[in-house]
Amino acid sequence: MTFSLVALWTLISVDTAAVIFAAWLIWVNRRDRKLVLVGALLGAALGVAMTWWFGDEEGILGVPPTTVDRCWAILAFAGLGVAAVTIIRRGWIMRVVSAVAILSFFLAGVLAINRDGGLFPKVSDVLGISSIPTLNLAAFGRPAHAKTFESTLYRSWVAPAGMPDKGEYGSVSIPGKVSHFNPRPAIVYLPPAALVPHPPALPVLIVMSGQGPGAAPYNVVDAGHFIATLNRIARSHHGLTPIVVIPDQLRSPTNNPMCVDGPLGNSATYLTVDLRRWMKSHFRIEAGARAWTVAGFSEGGTCAVQLAAKDPNLFGSFIDVSGQHGPELGSVHSTIVRGFRGDVAAYVFAQPITIMKRHGPYPHTEAFFATGANDSRYGPVLPILSAAARRAGMHVTTFVVPGASHDWAAAAIGLARGADWLMPRVGLAPTAPGSVH
Repeated sequence: MTFSLVALWTLISVDTAAVIFAAWLIWVNRRDRKLVLVGALLGAALGVAMTWWFGDEEGILGVPPTTVDRCWAILAFAGLGVAAVTIIRRGWIMRVVSAVAILSFFLAGVLAINRDGGLFPKVSDVLGISSIPTLNLAAFGRPAHAKTFESTLYRSWVAPAGMPDKGEYGSVSIPGKVSHFNPRPAIVYLPPAALVPHPPALPVLIVMSGQGPGAAPYNVVDAGHFIATLNRIARSHHGLTPIVVIPDQLRSPTNNPMCVDGPLGNSATYLTVDLRRWMKSHFRIEAGARAWTVAGFSEGGTCAVQLAAKDPNLFGSFIDVSGQHGPELGSVHSTIVRGFRGDVAAYVFAQPITIMKRHGPYPHTEAFFATGANDSRYGPVLPILSAAARRAGMHVTTFVVPGASHDWAAAAIGLARGADWLMPRVGLAPTAPGSVH
């Protein structure tokens, strides 16, 4: 289950097998070169058509295929075309080998596309099996009364002897008692400073994954490498980071309640009521909006803007990495019908720009927007939403991830830069000179 699907040796092994099969197919069909060429061209054309239909028209991944995705799909289907010639013109033994060759071609293409997007690092991720251990909540006892937000905790905090050198994380069950939302397990990260006998009250960072094939809280850990990011930050700040919770705002990879209360689930109430109450009842957390930040990638980034803009008394900061213009389930019509029971007004009022206009100004809200430089679908959203946030009075920072598309490479870097940006804003680090643009 922990077998890596993105390791270089895995890709080289599969690609080598595919090249050997391709060379074999060309050799056994050396007398039918024209037919082989026709088969390859027809297969390549089918690959172009398939990537256009499923990638651009149907949008099964939520974003258009990248150049890397298109090239590998075309190569895989071209190999299918050559193998088809062998299946038609050769005996049953060669047909069996050709069928294996087809599997090899598609495996090479799928693994390359997966590595490009970074969604499924391990076999367990493909199967939807989380390798995250269960967090032993009994080890932390009952939390003391929360303190009000302390903007200079980094000055007064002295790491005690014996403090762990990295944080602890694990899966937890956070029930939807008020919302009646039925999520999958969440993941909580406790920094080293929270693991000592008398921990300080700490701020909270809520981080959400995107929505799509395989979407789950553990994506933030496995594909987003966020635990490694938090441990790196903790090492540089005497064990301090926010307490991080990665909830399930979806309920399943194919369900998208869009962080509103509606027919697909009361996701908004779950995140703003059930989740907050649970965190307060289990950990020592600072009080006040400045101590709470909401963040996310893709659909999770959209949620972050929605929630923080709708109630600045709950969240003082948000981090939106490659978010959308607003809640969406395909077309606008489909979104209104499926997500808002046909209520056009409810749909309009759920849009981040509308929320900002209705609930602003926001003199105390800090906003961080990031996107991949090559994200053709959601990249253009950044300047629009960030400009709207500035007009609404928010303090806005933007960051563009060089060379990244709408993938977990952009998410990992964007969330890491957002976490660094957040530290001084929640009192865990001094304000650094300069800013991220």
